[in-house]
Amino acid sequence: MSRPCLKPIFSAIIAHRTKHKDSFAKQSALLTYSAYIVRAAAEAMAAAPNVNARWHDDFLEVFADANIGVGVALGDKGLIAPVIQRAQTLTLLEIAQRLTDLTDRARKNALKPADVQGGTFTISNHGVSGSLLASPIIINQPQSAILGVGKLEKRVVVRTVDGQDAILVRPMAYVSLTIDHRVLDGHQTNAWLTRFVEALETWTDQ
Repeated sequence: MSRPCLKPIFSAIIAHRTKHKDSFAKQSALLTYSAYIVRAAAEAMAAAPNVNARWHDDFLEVFADANIGVGVALGDKGLIAPVIQRAQTLTLLEIAQRLTDLTDRARKNALKPADVQGGTFTISNHGVSGSLLASPIIINQPQSAILGVGKLEKRVVVRTVDGQDAILVRPMAYVSLTIDHRVLDGHQTNAWLTRFVEALETWTDQ
């Protein structure tokens, strides 16, 4: 296993969330950063489909649907990963609604067996507990990869502004993709992460 890591800037996500969280709440959807992360992860599957795959001894099973499990902490009862089925077909609102429902039922111990079955990819948002970077993050086998997302915090970055280097402060988080090397190589992993980060950093109303 290996774990490449990038640091996307969340400025566009924060602006979008500030603008829309109240309207989402009126539609039974808590607009969390996890909803954006699920949507961006589903989009990134097009850049590296093997991220959404399962290893077998004699063949590789690549899934058309991105069934994305999202880790939910249950206090001293551990963690569970309810699954958002066919995430690639859902809008941000639909993802937020399903996350709100699944998270609420998970914490009430009211999930059904079908709610945690059929996952093809998992997201571990360890940043909610204050962790910047978790190592290792164990793949939820028989899946081939798991995304780790660290704490969102302001960081100093250097960017070119009007042709000049400038020191800026931007909200960022470490994101890492732990992979099964029987399925994925570094090129595929980096392609997935690049598309994932691009989706977050260029977010617009959608």
